[in-house]
Amino acid sequence: MKLYGHPWSSNSRRVQLLCEELKIPYSHETVDLMKGAQYTPEFQALNPNAKVPVIDDDGFVLWESQAIMRYLADKHKANTWYPTEPKARAVVEQWLDWNQTRLGPEAGKIMYNTHFAGDKRNDQAIEDAKKWLEKILPVMDGALAKRPYLCGAAITLADLAVATNVAYLDHCRYDLAPYPAIRRWFDALKARPSFAKTAPKM
Repeated sequence: MKLYGHPWSSNSRRVQLLCEELKIPYSHETVDLMKGAQYTPEFQALNPNAKVPVIDDDGFVLWESQAIMRYLADKHKANTWYPTEPKARAVVEQWLDWNQTRLGPEAGKIMYNTHFAGDKRNDQAIEDAKKWLEKILPVMDGALAKRPYLCGAAITLADLAVATNVAYLDHCRYDLAPYPAIRRWFDALKARPSFAKTAPKM
C-alpha cells in the first residue's frame, strides 16, 4: 500500500500511526506541500481536493484521513481499535467527528501561524484559536478524567486521530497544565513506539 502524505500533516500522521500500530506494510510517498506538489495534475488525479493523505491500496484509491483509518481498521479486522458493536462504534465516531470539527481546525491555525506562515503569520488567528480551545479542551479533559482513553479502557482510532492535533499544540508549546487528564493521556500516547516512529523532524 502506498500512503501519500507529508511529515508535518496531522492528517497523514494519524494514518501512519494506525499502520504502525496494526503492522500494516506501507510505503510513504512524500508530497512536498511546501513546493505545491499537491496541485500537480498527477496528484490531483488521486485527490482532486489537493490534500493529503491519500492511499493507493492495490489500485483502490481513498482520501480523507479518518475514512482511511476506518477502512484500514475494517479491512484488517482491528475490532478493538474500531468496534463493531453499534454503541461502542458510535462513541468512536463521536470523537472522530469532534476532532475534525472542533479540535482540528483550531490546532491547525495555531500550528500553521506559528511554524509555517512566515511573513503571513496572523497573530489574531492564534489568539482566536486559543480562546476557542479554552472551551474545547475542557470537554476532552473531562472525558479523560473518567477513563484512560477517549472511548473507554482501550485505545481506539479516536485516540490516534486526536493525538495528532494535540501534538500540534505540543509543538507550539501550548500550555496543557490546566488539563491534567489530557496531559496524562498524551504522555501515554507519546510513549508508544508508533508515536516516536512517525514524529516529524523539526
